[in-house]
Amino acid sequence: MMGTIVKLDWQNTAEGKTIMQHFYNPQNNGRKLFGILERPLLPNVEEVSYKLFFVGKSGTGKSATIARLAGAPEINEEYIETRGIRKTNIYWPAKVWDRTILFRLQCWDTGDRDLKKFGHILPACTEETDAIIFIFSFNDPSGLDNISTNLPTFMNHKSNPAPIVIGTKYCPGDFTAKVTVSDIEEFEATQKINILKINKTVGNYDQNEIDLTYFTLNVICEQLWIRDQNYILSQEINSSQIV
Repeated sequence: MMGTIVKLDWQNTAEGKTIMQHFYNPQNNGRKLFGILERPLLPNVEEVSYKLFFVGKSGTGKSATIARLAGAPEINEEYIETRGIRKTNIYWPAKVWDRTILFRLQCWDTGDRDLKKFGHILPACTEETDAIIFIFSFNDPSGLDNISTNLPTFMNHKSNPAPIVIGTKYCPGDFTAKVTVSDIEEFEATQKINILKINKTVGNYDQNEIDLTYFTLNVICEQLWIRDQNYILSQEINSSQIV
């Protein structure tokens, strides 16, 4: 059940709001975008790092989703396919049980054209990855079918990544969406994976953008934490059996 390990609304508490001040740019009141060599200044806070690979059909919004989660000021609605491999660091504080943990999410994504053209891209993106983020669009009914088909291939990996599914271009109450509620329910029941949703509209670029992202980011962090705990438990069991 989501929220049993990571407090999903912690950023709205007094403690969470105090910590989040380290993630805002005082010049524009928006969230800071951290470069490769930058990090938030949070003393005495444990940091953990994970590699996430975003996959999905062209135009589903992989890069836009990463930009939204990173707190980018705006998202270009015009589709431009990603060339090569793009890496984005997202720093996110989360409350894991009674501890504040700083998650460093290394987000990798690539365009379908280069993925199919260059043989080295897929191995580079999947090597030692901690989670596969499957992206589909609520405007494309074939998206969930593709994920169901590709899940076994990506999950059969030695790094044992956590599977996470995100639907983009979601509009609450839109009964004309090509991916229906019953489609979502069937997928979740069959694959045992809860689907996260990214709303179609983008809010103003201010501190309220946290309201658009905190739930998704906290769930991602929780899934990564659970994946690690399961790995540690399996290692301990294997060690005890060898002895």
